[in-house]
Amino acid sequence: MKNYQLTVNDLVIEAAFDEENVEMIFYPLLKKWTELQKQKDRRIFVFLAAPPGCGKTTLALFLEQLAKSDPEYTPLQAIGLDGFHHEQTYLNSHFMEVDGQTVPMKDFKGHPATFNVPFLLEKIKEARYQDNKWPVYSRKLHDVVHDQVQLKEKIILLEGNYLLLDEAPWNQLLEYCDDRIFLYSDVAILEERLIKRKMQGGLSYQQAQSFYQQSDKRNVEFTLASDPQPETTLLVRDGIFYLE
Repeated sequence: MKNYQLTVNDLVIEAAFDEENVEMIFYPLLKKWTELQKQKDRRIFVFLAAPPGCGKTTLALFLEQLAKSDPEYTPLQAIGLDGFHHEQTYLNSHFMEVDGQTVPMKDFKGHPATFNVPFLLEKIKEARYQDNKWPVYSRKLHDVVHDQVQLKEKIILLEGNYLLLDEAPWNQLLEYCDDRIFLYSDVAILEERLIKRKMQGGLSYQQAQSFYQQSDKRNVEFTLASDPQPETTLLVRDGIFYLE
């Protein structure tokens, strides 16, 4: 394993990646995308989908760093789906159906219904042939902030839970996806990681477990139950990636 410094949510972290994974999986992916972008002669979008807790954001940022460190590969830009949540004012005033009951959207933030998919589709269409600015999700404001990231690279690695969902309106995105990766892990591992993440944010174990049962567990199940039909499927276990 080799340590790399990455900036995740404005924090510099150390992430370890297996050097064999880098040589056998990640460099070939970068080569594939480089060749694909040259062939299509336009900006391309690669979708990286995964359940919560898999480390998709860290992997996306690592691939960005890896591509930019070697002139053999076309630089890529990693960006997350979270900026396409509906704004908090919208969530506060709208409702959705969960288990046959009408519930406030704000109580299920992160559910597929809480994202503004038409806005995402509009941004992707526009970005195929011109640079544009994308929103981000502020963890300080707990809300969307618009026009924060300038898309500039020819390869965009978009990561998020539901990018490969085969249901409306998410399946409209697939027409504009040039390559797709699905990353997953064992459900028990994801549960442990997600509860630990909430505890690090200040919740007690009981609160974190309750949040997992109400929210994160549903989102994990949504993602794993979909039929993403990826070009590449990776299982991550103990920090090692396995090609499926």
